[in-house]
Formats: sequence, structure tokens, C-alpha cells
Amino acid sequence: MYPSSTFDQLRTAIADFSVHSEDPKAAIVPSYISYQGSQFITQSIFYDGPTPPPGTFDNFSSIPTILSDLKTRSYLDMVLSAPANTTMGLR
Repeated sequence: MYPSSTFDQLRTAIADFSVHSEDPKAAIVPSYISYQGSQFITQSIFYDGPTPPPGTFDNFSSIPTILSDLKTRSYLDMVLSAPANTTMGLR
């Protein structure tokens, strides 16, 4: 989760990844969140293999976060770790 102060860096990193990433195993899913007057971007990063090649996600890992649980894990573990119901009752 990234603070609003990093939005320009994130937009650049997202655009760079979208244009230059040619690895079909690498994926990102950015999400914009506005909650009680605060704005955040969450970034799901996934590599469909044991480990990504060096530099694959450096543009994202170099930006300061509010919260991060970036680590190597199975796809199932990543899906189960997602806070799927964090906005329940707020929409």
C-alpha cells in the first residue's frame, strides 16, 4: 500500500511496466482506494514462477510503502492473503 505522496512515482512505474515488460509471467494489479478522506494505491505484484528475474519489479519495490507483505509465496497463499472484504458495508 502506497501513500498519496508517491502517486507520481507509481504512475510512472505502472506505465513503464505496461510498456516495457515482455515477461508473460510477470503481472501487476494496481488499485486506487479512497477511504475517509485519504487516498492510497495498492499494488498486487505476481510472478508465475519460482522467482522473477532481477529487476522485474524494482520500480515498485523502490517506492516507499505504508504497508507491504511482498514475499515469495504460492499463488493460493497470495489469493488468501488479499483483504477481499475490507470495504464490506462501506459501498
